[in-house]
Amino acid sequence: MGFGFSKYRGFLGAALLTLALGGVLLFVTWRLASDPVTPDIESLQSDVAFLTKELDALRSRFARTEARNAVLERETDVLRQANRMLREQESVRQADLNRLQSELDFFRRLAGTGGAQEGLDVYRVELQATASARVFQFVLTLTQNIRRASVISGAVAITVEGVQNDRPVTLGWDDIGAGQGPAPAFRFKYFQQLEGYLTLPEGFGPTRLVLTLDADDRRPAVQRGYEWSALLEPTATVATE
Repeated sequence: MGFGFSKYRGFLGAALLTLALGGVLLFVTWRLASDPVTPDIESLQSDVAFLTKELDALRSRFARTEARNAVLERETDVLRQANRMLREQESVRQADLNRLQSELDFFRRLAGTGGAQEGLDVYRVELQATASARVFQFVLTLTQNIRRASVISGAVAITVEGVQNDRPVTLGWDDIGAGQGPAPAFRFKYFQQLEGYLTLPEGFGPTRLVLTLDADDRRPAVQRGYEWSALLEPTATVATE
C-alpha cells in the first residue's frame, strides 16, 4: 500500500535535527553562564537567538509531521477496514452463487433438462465427523427424473471398504449400522433424503464408501462409490464407479 519506513523518514529526520539543535543551544547557554566576560558575548547571544528561532521552526515542523503521520495512520486503518469488508462481501456472494448453482443443478437433474435422463440416482452424499473418532453422520439425497412420474421404493445397501490389521476389509450395514435396524429404505417420487450414523470398529481405516440402490420394481441396481477422504471435504461429493 506504499506505507512503510519512508512514511516516517521526515518524522525521524525532524526529531533528530531538533535534538541536535537543542544540544547546541544548551552548550552555548552553558558557555555564556560559565564565562560571562568573554569578548564574543554578542556573537554568542546572536547565535543563541538564531538557534532558538531554528529550534522553534523545527518544533513546528515536527508537530506538522506528527499530525500528518496521524492522518496517514487513520487513512491506512480505513483502507484495511474497507479491504476486509470487501473480502467478506465477496465470500458471501461466492457462497450464494455456489448455493444457487447447486440448486439449479438439482432441479435440472429432476427435470432431465441437463442432457442426462437418469432414473433413480444418488444426487449428493454428505459425511460429517462427530465427537467420536469412530462415528460419522451421513446424509444421502436420492433423486428420480420427474418424467418417470411414479413412486419408487427400495433399500440402500451401505458398505465401507478399508484396511484393518494390514488387510483389505469390506464392512456391511450389520458391521457399521450400530443397532439402527435394517438398512436405510427409500420411497419417493422426485427426491428424498436419508440420514443416519456409521460406526467403524477400532483399528479400521476407511478408504471408500459404496452405495447400492436396489429398487423393488426389479430395475437394475444403481451403485456409486466415493472416496472416504473426499467425502469429508465439504464440496466433494463426486462418485467414482
